[in-house]
Amino acid sequence: MLPETLHIRKTPVTLIHHAANCGHQEPSTSLAALMCCLESGAAKIEIDVIPLGDGSFALLHDPNLEVDTDGKGNATRMKRAEIERLHYTKDGEVTAEKVGFLEGAVDLLLPHPDTKLLQLDLKPFTPLTRGVLKEFVTIIEPVKGRIQVTSVADWAVRALSRFAPDLALGYDPLLYLDKVDDEPRPDTIPPFRVGAYGLLDDHPLSAYQWGPLGDYFAARAGALFAQVPSGCEWFIRAEILKMAFDAGFNWINFLHENGSRVDGWTIDAAKPEQIQLAQFLVEHNIDELTTDTPTRLAANLHSDAIIY
Repeated sequence: MLPETLHIRKTPVTLIHHAANCGHQEPSTSLAALMCCLESGAAKIEIDVIPLGDGSFALLHDPNLEVDTDGKGNATRMKRAEIERLHYTKDGEVTAEKVGFLEGAVDLLLPHPDTKLLQLDLKPFTPLTRGVLKEFVTIIEPVKGRIQVTSVADWAVRALSRFAPDLALGYDPLLYLDKVDDEPRPDTIPPFRVGAYGLLDDHPLSAYQWGPLGDYFAARAGALFAQVPSGCEWFIRAEILKMAFDAGFNWINFLHENGSRVDGWTIDAAKPEQIQLAQFLVEHNIDELTTDTPTRLAANLHSDAIIY
């Protein structure tokens, strides 16, 4: 007899290579890292994309160039010519790998059919206007059927669904609901308030404790669901999903019942408690898990239904 919490999966769980981490040999989100994942046959790879001031799209996670490169300044205010001469850093050391651009990622994906999906996480550090988004879609057109565009910007996800209805989309509610981390959140990134339920949440539903935590999660999930197109995949912090489960609200089931797939992020298989969290989510039918350590995580999950 299987334990009560363990369910037999009807579909496999996919492990997403976060920031194109494939053995941590190359700088995160770089073209070299992407190539490493593609050559390994990774099923799904995630990289970050930031719009620049001239309409170009750089493969960067943070707009502050000092974080990931040997440059200085805000990438969103700069032009391609200023960025393309820069190099990524790794573990504090400058590498020989130059900062990549969206066109380069498209060119690499084309001859690698084993990778079914490249997830482009579009950062809203500059206004994601219709013009910016249309240029983005134009660049990815040669491989659009193998691209998923995700963002914390629900307004951008809605816009993309209107003029690119055949594009796979994903949404992360990070700017509306999140857990309190040990490190302080940047002052410029919402939510700005810790609500009555102990979560970062600026919504009026978090202003006071009007009912059980499970009811609060259910109400917030319903409100958030209305913000993005139906069928959009959801990318939710794994700890938040578990917190909702423990409070009595199954967010995965809620999304499945409403026609959406679910990913839990970001699992670090170097931490035993993270492996346990991943296993719990797998047993409760999570569709995907984002991880920096896909090979190690796959080896530690008690399931044969894994794609990575």
